[in-house]
Amino acid sequence: MLAVFYSRSETTVAVARRLAAELGADCERLWEANDRQRAGAVGFVRSLADEIRDRAGYVRPTACSPSAYDAVVVGTPVWAGRASTPVSAWLAWHGSELRETAFFCTMGARNDPTTFGQLQALARQAPIATCAISGRDIGRGLA
Repeated sequence: MLAVFYSRSETTVAVARRLAAELGADCERLWEANDRQRAGAVGFVRSLADEIRDRAGYVRPTACSPSAYDAVVVGTPVWAGRASTPVSAWLAWHGSELRETAFFCTMGARNDPTTFGQLQALARQAPIATCAISGRDIGRGLA
């Protein structure tokens, strides 16, 4: 099993690593071609603008081949009610290689089911499981 994820603020990193450890999965972080674009407050605004305008992201090649795994867990922060641009780009590129998928997302406060619908469309298959984790859950140590 492979856990692949993107994180701008390190929140999704912690969840992905814990989940990978619990599942005994390999864990790989996605990196954008130019990660500096997402740093700080300006990067936050740029991330939201990219989602609203539906701009494609460019992700660096990954070390792990998703086709080598029976299942891939995909993790993303939620930006403007959607999966992050880097995760969307990765799934658009690798979705056809995935045997089975599961999704998790980290978000500020509210659960928005459209994120999982977007991920499902990009992966070209229904997930075997989904998990939405709010900032409140993380703050309470529930994630």
